[in-house]
Amino acid sequence: MSRLFILLVFTILICFSLQAQTQLSAVDVSKIKQKSIRDFLKKQIEGGIIYFEDFQPSVNTQTDSASFGFNEHVFNIKQPRSEAWNAYLSAHPAKIWQGRIVSCGLIYSPRKKQVIFPEDTYTGLEVGQIFFVEMRLIFRLAKFPVCFIVTGIDDRKQTISFSYVASGSSKGAQTIRLIGNGKGETKIIHSSIHQTQNALRDKTLYPIYHRKAIGEVHRNIKKQFSSNQI
Repeated sequence: MSRLFILLVFTILICFSLQAQTQLSAVDVSKIKQKSIRDFLKKQIEGGIIYFEDFQPSVNTQTDSASFGFNEHVFNIKQPRSEAWNAYLSAHPAKIWQGRIVSCGLIYSPRKKQVIFPEDTYTGLEVGQIFFVEMRLIFRLAKFPVCFIVTGIDDRKQTISFSYVASGSSKGAQTIRLIGNGKGETKIIHSSIHQTQNALRDKTLYPIYHRKAIGEVHRNIKKQFSSNQI
C-alpha cells in the first residue's frame, strides 16, 4: 500500500471527523433567550472551544477532590423507583430545569450531533449530553451560565452523574441517586462537590442557591407526575 494512498485515507478520515462535529458558531443564538448563555458561548469560542466535542468535564476519576466543598440533599417522590427513574431519563430538560432560579437554554447531543432547544423534541438523557442552564440569584438581579456534561448513567444502580465543563468558571460534579423505600416511594439523594476561585462564596452563597436550584428541578419532576405528563 503506497504512502500516498495511506495519506489520502487519513486525510479523508480527518475531514469526515471534522464534518461530524458541530461548531458552537453554527448555533442559532436567536433561539437562546438567556443573554448569559449567549455570552458564555461567545466567550468559549474566543477561548478556543470551537466544537461542542471540545468541551471536557472538570472532574473525572483522577481528580483530587479533597479541597472541594461537599453538599448533599434528600428529596422524596411518591412514585415507585422504576417510574421515578424513567421520569429522570425521559423528561424534557426545558420543563425540568425551569423555575425562578434555573432556566434551560439548550442541550447538545453528541450522539445525534444536534442542538436541542426548549421547543424541540427530546428523546431522553444520554451520556455526553451538554446542558446550558442559566442560574438566577438575588431576586434575579444576578444571572450567570452553568454548563455541564452528563458523565454517567447507571441503570443498575440508578444513578446519574454530571460534571461542570473544564472551561467554565467552576469545577465540580453532581450525582443523583434513586433509592426505593420499600413502600412504593423513592428517595432521591442529590450530592455535589464544587470549587471556584472564591472560597467564601463556596461556603456561603453556593450551598444556599444550589439547594434552591436542585429543589426546583426535583419539584418539577414531581409536577410531571401530578400533571400526567410522564
